Amino acid sequence: MSFRLTLCALALTATAAGAQPMLVTNPEICALAPDAYFGELGMKLTAGSMEEIEYFCEFDPPVVFDWTGDHTLARVGYCSEPGFISPEVFAFQFGAFEPGVVYVYFQDADEPTVFTACPG
Repeated sequence: MSFRLTLCALALTATAAGAQPMLVTNPEICALAPDAYFGELGMKLTAGSMEEIEYFCEFDPPVVFDWTGDHTLARVGYCSEPGFISPEVFAFQFGAFEPGVVYVYFQDADEPTVFTACPG
């Protein structure tokens, strides 16, 4: 019995260690539950998508957010909103130069969208 408990504890520890932070454009979203409706407060970024009210982007392969080094990664995907979809190329920039912050550059955007990791 204790062997099973040990295996379960190890699995939970590995999952927690590999957990990705919740990244948002507005810190008010951090106070909400991870799956809560956040309306027009801002955008959320996950390893494979970005979303806000009626706007969704998906990219592949997923991004692993790791601030121990400096990273610039490119991903191909799409963005959609009601009645519209467009292919996109995304560039993600993050690293030790600004821990907890991710800059996302879109194909035709003049400036990046800035996401910050929620505390905890």
